[in-house]
Amino acid sequence: MISRVEWIQRVVGLKGGQFRQTGMTGGNIIFGTILGVLSGKYIFEEPLQHYWAEKHAEEAAAAANNAGLPSSASSGISNGTTTPATTNNSGKS
Repeated sequence: MISRVEWIQRVVGLKGGQFRQTGMTGGNIIFGTILGVLSGKYIFEEPLQHYWAEKHAEEAAAAANNAGLPSSASSGISNGTTTPATTNNSGKS
């Protein structure tokens, strides 16, 4: 019979043995990847669809609001009036 200390060493991987070795490491990685992708799809599919539906609705509303305005109004200048240009007095003589 194996002692507790040797068992813990084998579980942690400090001591050799057959405890942590498996036959097909590459297959396990591929299986784990496929399982993770599929479970992630089923877990996060509905919240992601809800998120993107909200985003597309916001973009459509913003596009509808900006569609009727002239291009100068969307850049911050309203009613076709312009503001006088200011000079930069940053210490140049």
